[in-house]
Amino acid sequence: MPRRGSATGIDSSAILGAAAESILVTSTNLDPPGPEVIYANPAFEKMTGWRIGQILGQSPRLLQGPKTDLKVFANMREVLRRGGVWEGLAINYRRDGTEFWMEWSIAGLRDEQGEIYQYMAIQRDVTARIEMQQSLRRAQLAASAAERARVNLARYFPPKLVATLAAKDQPLGPVKQQDLAVLFADIVGFTKLSEGLEPADVMQLLRDIHAWMQKVIFKWNGTIEGYIGDEVLAIFGFPENGGSGASNALACAYELLSSAQDWNQERARMGQPPVRIGIGLHYGPVVLGDVGTADFVEFTVIGDTVNTASRLQEATRRLVCDLVVGQPLLDAVRAEQYDPTQAGRFANLKRFGPLDIRGRQERVEVWTLSKGED
Repeated sequence: MPRRGSATGIDSSAILGAAAESILVTSTNLDPPGPEVIYANPAFEKMTGWRIGQILGQSPRLLQGPKTDLKVFANMREVLRRGGVWEGLAINYRRDGTEFWMEWSIAGLRDEQGEIYQYMAIQRDVTARIEMQQSLRRAQLAASAAERARVNLARYFPPKLVATLAAKDQPLGPVKQQDLAVLFADIVGFTKLSEGLEPADVMQLLRDIHAWMQKVIFKWNGTIEGYIGDEVLAIFGFPENGGSGASNALACAYELLSSAQDWNQERARMGQPPVRIGIGLHYGPVVLGDVGTADFVEFTVIGDTVNTASRLQEATRRLVCDLVVGQPLLDAVRAEQYDPTQAGRFANLKRFGPLDIRGRQERVEVWTLSKGED
Protein backbone atom coordinates (compact mmCIF):
# COMPACT_ATOMS: atom_id res chain seq x y z
CA MET A 1 0.00 0.00 0.00
CA PRO A 2 1.40 3.44 -0.85
CA ARG A 3 2.64 5.27 2.24
CA ARG A 4 1.66 8.64 3.71
CA GLY A 5 4.15 11.31 2.68
CA SER A 6 6.02 12.20 5.89
CA ALA A 7 7.16 15.60 4.71
CA THR A 8 3.85 16.91 3.41
CA GLY A 9 1.33 15.00 5.45
CA ILE A 10 -0.61 14.23 2.27
CA ASP A 11 -2.49 10.92 2.32
CA SER A 12 -1.39 9.23 -0.90
CA SER A 13 -4.11 6.57 -0.62
CA ALA A 14 -6.76 9.28 -0.69
CA ILE A 15 -5.23 10.73 -3.84
CA LEU A 16 -5.07 7.33 -5.54
CA GLY A 17 -8.62 6.56 -4.50
CA ALA A 18 -9.86 9.75 -6.12
CA ALA A 19 -7.92 9.23 -9.35
CA ALA A 20 -9.96 8.81 -12.52
CA GLU A 21 -7.50 6.32 -13.99
CA SER A 22 -7.23 2.75 -12.79
CA ILE A 23 -4.28 2.23 -10.44
CA LEU A 24 -2.92 -1.09 -9.25
CA VAL A 25 -0.10 -1.55 -6.74
CA THR A 26 1.72 -4.89 -6.53
CA SER A 27 4.58 -6.58 -4.75
CA THR A 28 8.00 -6.64 -6.39
CA ASN A 29 8.18 -10.38 -7.14
CA LEU A 30 8.70 -10.49 -10.91
CA ASP A 31 9.52 -14.20 -11.19
CA PRO A 32 6.76 -16.81 -11.44
CA PRO A 33 4.18 -16.96 -9.99
CA GLY A 34 4.63 -13.20 -10.23
CA PRO A 35 3.61 -10.22 -8.09
CA GLU A 36 0.51 -10.00 -5.92
CA VAL A 37 -1.98 -7.16 -5.88
CA ILE A 38 -1.59 -5.02 -2.76
CA TYR A 39 -3.91 -2.16 -3.69
CA ALA A 40 -6.49 -1.30 -6.35
CA ASN A 41 -8.39 1.95 -6.53
CA PRO A 42 -12.12 2.34 -7.28
CA ALA A 43 -11.37 3.24 -10.91
CA PHE A 44 -9.83 -0.22 -11.35
CA GLU A 45 -13.01 -1.78 -9.96
CA LYS A 46 -15.12 0.26 -12.37
CA MET A 47 -12.94 -0.61 -15.37
CA THR A 48 -12.56 -4.36 -14.77
CA GLY A 49 -15.60 -5.37 -12.73
CA TRP A 50 -13.36 -6.91 -10.08
CA ARG A 51 -14.10 -5.73 -6.55
CA ILE A 52 -11.10 -4.59 -4.57
CA GLY A 53 -11.57 -7.33 -1.99
CA GLN A 54 -11.58 -9.98 -4.73
CA ILE A 55 -8.36 -8.81 -6.36
CA LEU A 56 -6.16 -8.35 -3.30
CA GLY A 57 -3.53 -11.08 -3.06
CA GLN A 58 -4.22 -12.18 -6.62
CA SER A 59 -1.91 -11.98 -9.60
CA PRO A 60 -2.67 -9.19 -12.06
CA ARG A 61 -2.42 -11.90 -14.70
CA LEU A 62 -6.05 -12.81 -13.99
CA LEU A 63 -6.87 -9.96 -16.37
CA GLN A 64 -5.25 -11.88 -19.21
CA GLY A 65 -7.11 -14.21 -21.57
CA PRO A 66 -7.06 -16.01 -24.94
CA LYS A 67 -6.38 -12.91 -27.02
CA THR A 68 -3.82 -11.32 -24.71
CA ASP A 69 -0.58 -11.01 -26.65
CA LEU A 70 2.01 -12.27 -24.16
CA LYS A 71 4.84 -11.06 -26.40
CA VAL A 72 3.97 -7.58 -25.17
CA PHE A 73 5.43 -8.52 -21.78
CA ALA A 74 8.71 -9.91 -23.16
CA ASN A 75 10.88 -7.08 -21.83
CA MET A 76 8.81 -6.06 -18.81
CA ARG A 77 10.92 -7.75 -16.12
CA GLU A 78 14.16 -6.44 -17.61
CA VAL A 79 12.88 -2.85 -17.76
CA LEU A 80 11.46 -2.90 -14.23
CA ARG A 81 14.51 -4.55 -12.67
CA ARG A 82 16.77 -1.82 -13.95
CA GLY A 83 14.41 0.78 -12.53
CA GLY A 84 12.80 1.89 -15.77
CA VAL A 85 9.18 2.64 -16.63
CA TRP A 86 7.51 -0.11 -18.63
CA GLU A 87 4.63 0.65 -21.00
CA GLY A 88 2.39 -1.80 -22.82
CA LEU A 89 -0.81 -2.24 -24.78
CA ALA A 90 -2.79 -5.47 -25.06
CA ILE A 91 -6.24 -7.02 -24.92
CA ASN A 92 -7.31 -7.78 -21.34
CA TYR A 93 -10.51 -9.21 -19.89
CA ARG A 94 -13.05 -7.91 -17.42
CA ARG A 95 -14.48 -10.11 -14.70
CA ASP A 96 -17.49 -10.93 -16.91
CA GLY A 97 -15.16 -12.13 -19.71
CA THR A 98 -15.62 -9.20 -22.07
CA GLU A 99 -12.54 -7.96 -23.89
CA PHE A 100 -11.10 -4.49 -23.74
CA TRP A 101 -7.89 -2.82 -24.85
CA MET A 102 -5.75 -1.73 -21.92
CA GLU A 103 -2.78 0.59 -22.04
CA TRP A 104 -0.66 0.85 -18.96
CA SER A 105 2.53 2.19 -17.44
CA ILE A 106 4.35 0.44 -14.59
CA ALA A 107 7.00 2.09 -12.43
CA GLY A 108 8.68 1.30 -9.14
CA LEU A 109 7.80 3.04 -5.87
CA ARG A 110 10.96 3.83 -3.92
CA ASP A 111 11.57 4.20 -0.19
CA GLU A 112 13.80 6.73 1.54
CA GLN A 113 16.88 4.71 0.61
CA GLY A 114 15.87 4.69 -3.07
CA GLU A 115 14.99 1.00 -3.07
CA ILE A 116 11.95 -0.21 -4.99
CA TYR A 117 9.49 -1.74 -2.54
CA GLN A 118 6.34 -1.86 -4.71
CA TYR A 119 5.25 -1.42 -8.33
CA MET A 120 2.45 0.87 -9.36
CA ALA A 121 0.56 0.39 -12.63
CA ILE A 122 -1.53 3.17 -14.14
CA GLN A 123 -4.06 1.55 -16.45
CA ARG A 124 -6.29 3.07 -19.10
CA ASP A 125 -9.15 1.56 -21.09
CA VAL A 126 -8.29 2.67 -24.64
CA THR A 127 -10.78 0.44 -26.46
CA ALA A 128 -12.58 3.39 -28.06
CA ARG A 129 -9.30 4.81 -29.34
CA ILE A 130 -8.11 1.47 -30.74
CA GLU A 131 -11.47 0.79 -32.40
CA MET A 132 -11.40 4.25 -33.96
CA GLN A 133 -7.88 3.61 -35.25
CA GLN A 134 -8.94 0.22 -36.61
CA SER A 135 -11.99 1.76 -38.27
CA LEU A 136 -9.80 4.44 -39.80
CA ARG A 137 -7.37 1.78 -41.02
CA ARG A 138 -10.21 -0.25 -42.53
CA ALA A 139 -11.52 2.88 -44.22
CA GLN A 140 -8.05 3.64 -45.56
CA LEU A 141 -7.67 0.07 -46.85
CA ALA A 142 -11.12 0.22 -48.41
CA ALA A 143 -10.29 3.54 -50.03
CA SER A 144 -6.99 2.14 -51.25
CA ALA A 145 -8.73 -0.94 -52.64
CA ALA A 146 -11.36 1.25 -54.28
CA GLU A 147 -8.65 3.41 -55.82
CA ARG A 148 -6.83 0.32 -57.12
CA ALA A 149 -10.11 -0.91 -58.56
CA ARG A 150 -10.75 2.49 -60.14
CA VAL A 151 -7.25 2.60 -61.64
CA ASN A 152 -7.63 -0.94 -62.95
CA LEU A 153 -11.04 -0.17 -64.45
CA ALA A 154 -9.65 3.03 -65.98
CA ARG A 155 -7.29 0.91 -68.07
CA TYR A 156 -10.22 -0.69 -69.88
CA PHE A 157 -13.31 1.50 -69.62
CA PRO A 158 -14.21 5.03 -70.71
CA PRO A 159 -13.72 7.60 -67.91
CA LYS A 160 -17.42 8.34 -67.50
CA LEU A 161 -18.10 4.67 -66.70
CA VAL A 162 -15.25 4.17 -64.24
CA ALA A 163 -16.87 5.93 -61.26
CA THR A 164 -20.11 4.01 -61.75
CA LEU A 165 -18.39 0.65 -62.08
CA ALA A 166 -15.99 1.24 -59.17
CA ALA A 167 -18.93 1.89 -56.84
CA LYS A 168 -20.40 -1.55 -57.48
CA ASP A 169 -19.47 -4.62 -55.41
CA GLN A 170 -19.32 -6.68 -58.60
CA PRO A 171 -18.62 -4.11 -61.33
CA LEU A 172 -18.99 -6.40 -64.32
CA GLY A 173 -21.62 -8.75 -62.97
CA PRO A 174 -21.79 -12.53 -63.46
CA VAL A 175 -20.81 -14.45 -66.59
CA LYS A 176 -23.25 -13.60 -69.35
CA GLN A 177 -23.89 -13.93 -73.07
CA GLN A 178 -24.95 -11.02 -75.22
CA ASP A 179 -24.55 -9.56 -78.69
CA LEU A 180 -21.64 -7.15 -78.98
CA ALA A 181 -19.51 -5.41 -81.57
CA VAL A 182 -15.91 -6.63 -81.48
CA LEU A 183 -12.95 -4.68 -82.85
CA PHE A 184 -9.43 -5.97 -83.40
CA ALA A 185 -6.75 -3.45 -84.37
CA ASP A 186 -3.17 -4.37 -85.17
CA ILE A 187 -0.07 -2.50 -86.29
CA VAL A 188 0.88 -3.82 -89.71
CA GLY A 189 4.58 -4.64 -89.94
CA PHE A 190 5.33 -3.83 -86.32
CA THR A 191 8.37 -6.13 -86.32
CA LYS A 192 9.91 -4.22 -89.21
CA LEU A 193 8.87 -0.93 -87.65
CA SER A 194 10.74 -1.77 -84.45
CA GLU A 195 13.90 -3.02 -86.17
CA GLY A 196 16.96 -1.17 -85.00
CA LEU A 197 15.21 0.24 -81.95
CA GLU A 198 16.47 -0.31 -78.44
CA PRO A 199 14.15 -2.42 -76.23
CA ALA A 200 13.19 0.65 -74.22
CA ASP A 201 12.29 2.49 -77.43
CA VAL A 202 10.16 -0.46 -78.59
CA MET A 203 8.26 -0.37 -75.29
CA GLN A 204 7.76 3.37 -75.60
CA LEU A 205 6.45 2.92 -79.14
CA LEU A 206 3.96 0.35 -77.84
CA ARG A 207 2.87 2.69 -75.07
CA ASP A 208 2.34 5.49 -77.58
CA ILE A 209 0.31 3.19 -79.83
CA HIS A 210 -1.81 1.91 -76.94
CA ALA A 211 -2.42 5.43 -75.60
CA TRP A 212 -3.50 6.66 -79.03
CA MET A 213 -5.86 3.72 -79.60
CA GLN A 214 -7.25 3.93 -76.07
CA LYS A 215 -8.16 7.59 -76.49
CA VAL A 216 -10.17 6.90 -79.65
CA ILE A 217 -11.79 3.72 -78.30
CA PHE A 218 -12.90 5.45 -75.11
CA LYS A 219 -14.26 8.37 -77.12
CA TRP A 220 -16.68 5.94 -78.76
CA ASN A 221 -17.61 4.24 -75.47
CA GLY A 222 -15.60 1.14 -76.20
CA THR A 223 -14.20 -1.21 -73.57
CA ILE A 224 -10.63 -2.44 -73.95
CA GLU A 225 -10.62 -6.17 -73.26
CA GLY A 226 -6.88 -6.52 -73.62
CA TYR A 227 -3.60 -5.75 -75.32
CA ILE A 228 -1.56 -8.47 -77.01
CA GLY A 229 1.71 -6.89 -78.07
CA ASP A 230 0.81 -4.30 -80.69
CA GLU A 231 -2.75 -5.61 -81.02
CA VAL A 232 -5.77 -4.34 -79.13
CA LEU A 233 -9.14 -6.02 -78.60
CA ALA A 234 -12.10 -3.76 -77.85
CA ILE A 235 -15.80 -4.41 -77.44
CA PHE A 236 -18.72 -2.02 -77.82
CA GLY A 237 -22.07 -2.24 -76.05
CA PHE A 238 -20.74 -3.39 -72.66
CA PRO A 239 -21.08 -2.83 -69.74
CA GLU A 240 -23.68 -0.23 -70.72
CA ASN A 241 -25.52 -0.83 -73.94
CA GLY A 242 -27.17 2.34 -75.13
CA GLY A 243 -28.32 0.73 -78.36
CA SER A 244 -25.43 2.10 -80.40
CA GLY A 245 -22.62 -0.42 -79.84
CA ALA A 246 -22.26 -1.44 -83.49
CA SER A 247 -22.49 2.17 -84.68
CA ASN A 248 -19.85 3.26 -82.19
CA ALA A 249 -17.55 0.42 -83.24
CA LEU A 250 -17.76 1.44 -86.90
CA ALA A 251 -17.22 5.11 -86.05
CA CYS A 252 -14.25 4.16 -83.88
CA ALA A 253 -12.68 2.19 -86.73
CA TYR A 254 -13.05 5.15 -89.07
CA GLU A 255 -11.49 7.52 -86.53
CA LEU A 256 -8.59 5.15 -85.82
CA LEU A 257 -7.77 5.15 -89.52
CA SER A 258 -8.10 8.92 -89.94
CA SER A 259 -6.18 9.70 -86.74
CA ALA A 260 -3.43 7.31 -87.86
CA GLN A 261 -2.90 9.58 -90.86
CA ASP A 262 -2.64 12.61 -88.54
CA TRP A 263 -0.23 10.76 -86.27
CA ASN A 264 1.89 9.72 -89.22
CA GLN A 265 2.23 13.33 -90.32
CA GLU A 266 3.62 14.11 -86.87
CA ARG A 267 5.93 11.09 -87.04
CA ALA A 268 7.16 12.20 -90.47
CA ARG A 269 8.10 15.61 -89.06
CA MET A 270 10.20 13.79 -86.46
CA GLY A 271 11.83 11.59 -89.10
CA GLN A 272 10.00 8.46 -87.96
CA PRO A 273 8.46 5.85 -90.28
CA PRO A 274 4.67 5.78 -90.71
CA VAL A 275 2.41 3.47 -88.73
CA ARG A 276 -0.26 1.50 -90.57
CA ILE A 277 -3.08 -0.32 -88.84
CA GLY A 278 -5.37 -3.12 -89.89
CA ILE A 279 -8.83 -3.38 -88.30
CA GLY A 280 -11.36 -6.19 -88.19
CA LEU A 281 -14.97 -5.60 -87.09
CA HIS A 282 -17.65 -8.17 -86.40
CA TYR A 283 -20.90 -8.40 -84.47
CA GLY A 284 -22.67 -11.24 -82.73
CA PRO A 285 -23.03 -13.27 -79.53
CA VAL A 286 -20.11 -13.44 -77.09
CA VAL A 287 -19.60 -14.82 -73.60
CA LEU A 288 -18.23 -12.37 -71.03
CA GLY A 289 -16.93 -13.09 -67.55
CA ASP A 290 -14.01 -13.69 -65.24
CA VAL A 291 -11.63 -16.55 -66.03
CA GLY A 292 -8.59 -17.84 -64.20
CA THR A 293 -7.86 -19.22 -60.76
CA ALA A 294 -8.37 -18.03 -57.20
CA ASP A 295 -4.93 -16.43 -57.38
CA PHE A 296 -5.29 -14.74 -60.76
CA VAL A 297 -8.58 -13.71 -62.35
CA GLU A 298 -9.16 -11.46 -65.32
CA PHE A 299 -12.17 -10.36 -67.28
CA THR A 300 -12.36 -11.75 -70.79
CA VAL A 301 -14.67 -12.13 -73.76
CA ILE A 302 -14.78 -15.29 -75.87
CA GLY A 303 -16.79 -16.81 -78.68
CA ASP A 304 -16.99 -17.24 -82.44
CA THR A 305 -17.66 -13.52 -82.89
CA VAL A 306 -14.34 -12.68 -81.23
CA ASN A 307 -12.44 -15.27 -83.27
CA THR A 308 -14.03 -14.03 -86.49
CA ALA A 309 -13.17 -10.39 -85.75
CA SER A 310 -9.56 -11.45 -85.21
CA ARG A 311 -9.52 -13.32 -88.53
CA LEU A 312 -11.04 -10.30 -90.31
CA GLN A 313 -8.24 -8.17 -88.95
CA GLU A 314 -5.71 -10.70 -90.27
CA ALA A 315 -7.47 -10.58 -93.65
CA THR A 316 -6.57 -6.91 -94.11
CA ARG A 317 -3.11 -8.06 -95.24
CA ARG A 318 -4.18 -10.46 -97.98
CA LEU A 319 -7.00 -8.16 -99.11
CA VAL A 320 -4.58 -5.20 -99.07
CA CYS A 321 -6.95 -2.94 -97.17
CA ASP A 322 -7.16 -1.21 -93.82
CA LEU A 323 -10.58 -2.32 -92.58
CA VAL A 324 -12.62 -5.50 -93.00
CA VAL A 325 -16.20 -5.43 -91.68
CA GLY A 326 -18.47 -8.44 -91.29
CA GLN A 327 -21.97 -8.11 -92.71
CA PRO A 328 -23.59 -8.75 -89.28
CA LEU A 329 -22.05 -5.54 -87.96
CA LEU A 330 -23.47 -3.44 -90.79
CA ASP A 331 -26.86 -5.07 -90.23
CA ALA A 332 -26.64 -4.13 -86.54
CA VAL A 333 -25.67 -0.56 -87.43
CA ARG A 334 -28.74 -0.20 -89.61
CA ALA A 335 -30.92 -1.73 -86.87
CA GLU A 336 -29.60 0.89 -84.44
CA GLN A 337 -30.89 3.66 -86.71
CA TYR A 338 -27.43 5.10 -87.18
CA ASP A 339 -27.24 8.89 -87.44
CA PRO A 340 -28.45 9.67 -91.00
CA THR A 341 -25.72 12.27 -91.37
CA GLN A 342 -23.20 9.44 -91.12
CA ALA A 343 -25.00 7.16 -93.57
CA GLY A 344 -22.85 8.36 -96.44
CA ARG A 345 -19.92 6.62 -94.86
CA PHE A 346 -21.37 3.29 -95.94
CA ALA A 347 -20.68 4.33 -99.51
CA ASN A 348 -16.96 4.21 -98.74
CA LEU A 349 -17.15 0.53 -97.86
CA LYS A 350 -16.69 -1.82 -100.78
CA ARG A 351 -18.49 -5.12 -100.86
CA PHE A 352 -15.95 -7.91 -101.15
CA GLY A 353 -18.38 -10.81 -100.89
CA PRO A 354 -18.04 -14.10 -99.01
CA LEU A 355 -14.66 -14.57 -97.36
CA ASP A 356 -13.11 -17.84 -96.23
CA ILE A 357 -12.24 -17.61 -92.54
CA ARG A 358 -9.49 -19.78 -91.11
CA GLY A 359 -10.91 -22.22 -88.56
CA ARG A 360 -14.51 -21.54 -89.60
CA GLN A 361 -16.65 -23.66 -91.91
CA GLU A 362 -19.06 -20.95 -93.00
CA ARG A 363 -17.84 -18.05 -95.09
CA VAL A 364 -18.53 -14.50 -93.93
CA GLU A 365 -19.89 -11.72 -96.12
CA VAL A 366 -17.47 -8.81 -95.72
CA TRP A 367 -16.92 -5.22 -96.75
CA THR A 368 -13.58 -3.45 -96.97
CA LEU A 369 -12.12 0.02 -96.76
CA SER A 370 -8.68 1.16 -97.89
CA LYS A 371 -6.66 4.15 -96.75
CA GLY A 372 -7.71 7.36 -98.43
CA GLU A 373 -11.22 6.10 -99.21
CA ASP A 374 -12.74 7.41 -95.98
